[in-house]
Amino acid sequence: MRGKSLVALVAFGVLVLLGFIVYRLMLIELITHIR
Repeated sequence: MRGKSLVALVAFGVLVLLGFIVYRLMLIELITHIR
């Protein structure tokens, strides 16, 4: 049970990190298009 929750936590962290990276890239794209 403990190992499974650890895996879920790691997977969640990776998803958050990926989402943050995608968000930053989209933000940069929008800023460059506005200028």
